[in-house]
Formats: sequence, structure tokens, C-alpha cells
Amino acid sequence: MASTVGSVAPFDSELQSWEEYCEILDYFFVANDIKEEEKKRAVLLSCVGAQTYAVIRNLLSPVKPGDRSYAELVGLLNNHFHPKPSEIVQRWKFNTRNRRPEESVGDYVAELRKLAQDCNFGDSLTVMLRDRLVCGISDDRIQRRLLAEDSLTFEKALKFAQAMEAANRDIVDLKCMTEQSRFAKGLGAVNKMEDGGSTSQQVIRKCYRCGGLNHVAKDCRFVSEKCHNCGKVGHIKRVCRMKMEQKGGRGRQGKQAHFLEEENVESEEEGAEMHHIKASSVTMYNVHEEISIPREEPIRQKLKVNGQNVTFEVDTGCGYTIMSKESFKKLFEGSNAPKVSKCGIKLRTYGGHKVPVWGAAQVQVEFRDSKKKTGCGGG
Repeated sequence: MASTVGSVAPFDSELQSWEEYCEILDYFFVANDIKEEEKKRAVLLSCVGAQTYAVIRNLLSPVKPGDRSYAELVGLLNNHFHPKPSEIVQRWKFNTRNRRPEESVGDYVAELRKLAQDCNFGDSLTVMLRDRLVCGISDDRIQRRLLAEDSLTFEKALKFAQAMEAANRDIVDLKCMTEQSRFAKGLGAVNKMEDGGSTSQQVIRKCYRCGGLNHVAKDCRFVSEKCHNCGKVGHIKRVCRMKMEQKGGRGRQGKQAHFLEEENVESEEEGAEMHHIKASSVTMYNVHEEISIPREEPIRQKLKVNGQNVTFEVDTGCGYTIMSKESFKKLFEGSNAPKVSKCGIKLRTYGGHKVPVWGAAQVQVEFRDSKKKTGCGGG
């Protein structure tokens, strides 16, 4: 008894079409030299699986599956699983199918051939495949190359498209290798340190955005920061390549402070008092003043929240009140201007730029029924 070549698995409509399953059956018949229609029918009914066999019974009831020929059973299931679709709709799907992003040319052509099965193109199939390949390639460089070719056939178009696709991948790989080579060779300055007779080398690359050494520019946290020297976005003042502002010049107006942190630090000079206020935009130093401007207590206001009195702190933005010299003179014109005294307050912007202080004066501030004398500095 001759051994059986191969095997036929049960049909699964979710994994394959009925047409594909019938092709597998035909190859199985050829491999095992099965030519009789009765044997073909027996193999089909015994291998098709319980679920599909139940479908055959339901479609033929009350006739038994064994009473029909192999060809009739194949045609019955073909009409059930794969009814003939509309030729117009299938051609519309074919003509509107474009190559998707990240889809290879080979996969795109395979999908076009699958869609063309029910389009009934006949002898014009290769022409339609060529036109769809050129129009739906979704790559300007490949498309221009194909359109410039005379007497273009589908085979030539496919060959050119796949060759250019491979070339594009190779170019990307070469660029990546070149960038890696540049990064390895040009990491920055090489510092040589000699200690006795030994010499060591240390490769250092500074970030041009902030000057840091532990990251590259694209990962810098100051990538969206605005420079306080040139006003451009992408770096900070300490690494700005433009000419730094002259000492004592007019500084840029800082942003409004939203957080203040105060530290009391004893100076090395006897009797000197230092108040260090660290804010988001201004850093001030008060060192042994001729006129004392103490750190003011925060302004508080009671508000009702759901009927309950709650004390809130007014966000003034700073612990010292400052204004420009021009604003001070304009505000206090005439003989009622407060006396301006020398003051040792030192003002610095967020970027470290010094802001000159013209002087300080004590003024009386009134709010509703409250009056209080406080210091005011001018720059």
C-alpha cells in the first residue's frame, strides 16, 4: 500500500479563502495520484472539518453531501464563502488603492494583484497594474523616475521602483553610519593632563545651549529657553555667542516673580547684614546700607470661602519695591518728593546681569484705612 504524501487540514474561513483551500486540495490529489471523482469527494468531505461539513449539510438539506459530485460541492461552497462581488466596486477599490506609509513596493504590488482578481481586466491586467503602481507609489522621487521612462512596462516599473526603494534604504543607513562616525570623531576638545610621566586623555563635548557636559544639545532642558542677552530662543546667556551687554547698561525687564526664598547669611565684615532673596527673575543683595530697607512682611487679606473666613497672602512677586528713576521723578514732581539717600542694595537679573541702583527713599503707603511707611528703591 502506497504511503500518503502530505496532508489536508480542516478549512478555516478566518485564515484562508475557499479558493485557496481548493488549490491545496488539487495539489494533494496530484501528489497522491487521485483522479477518481468519488475519491476526491471522499477526501473533501473527510478533511474539510466538522464546521464546514455542517455548512454543506445545511445548504443541501434534505439531500446528503455524498449524493453530489466533487465539482458540485466545490461550487456550492465557493458561492457560500466567496460570492462574486461587484466588478464596478472592485475596480474602484483597485483604482483608489495607494501605497501606505512603511509599506514596501513588493507588498503594495501583491495587494494590487489581489484586488485585481475580481476586476476582470483580462489582457489589460499588466497595463492596469503598471498605471496603479506609478500613480499610487506615494514617493515623489520614484514617481518622477517612472514617469520619465519611455515605453514603460509593468515589469520595468516594478524593477525600477524596487531598486530605488533599496537605494533609499541604503542612503539612510549610510547617513546613520556617517553621523555616528562624526559623533565619535568630533565629540569635542581633547584635554591632555600630564602628571609626572603619565598622560591621560579625556574627551569632552559641551552643550552649546547651556555649556553642560553630560548631555547633547538635542536633549538639553534649555532647548526652549530664551536668552537674556540676545533674546533668541534655544540657549541661555552664559553661552551666548553675541557680544555681552556692557556692564551698567540697561538690563532686560525680568519676568514677574512667583516664588521667593529668603536666607540670612552673616557677612565676614563686622556689623554687616546680608539678606539674600532668591526669586525666579531677580536676585537682590542688601549689604550694610546707609538707609535700612527691611524685608517686609507679606500682605494678607481675609476672604470668605463657603462662609468661612480664610486668610490669603497677596502675591506681590517680591520682597522689595523698586521703580525706575524716570518713574520716580515723574511720580514725585515738586517739593513733596521724598528724600533719596544712598543705598547699598545690589540687584541682579536672572542671567547675572547687574542693575545699578540710584538710591532709596522711605514713603508712606495707604490702603483703605491702613497706613505704613516702607522703603522704595530706584534704578
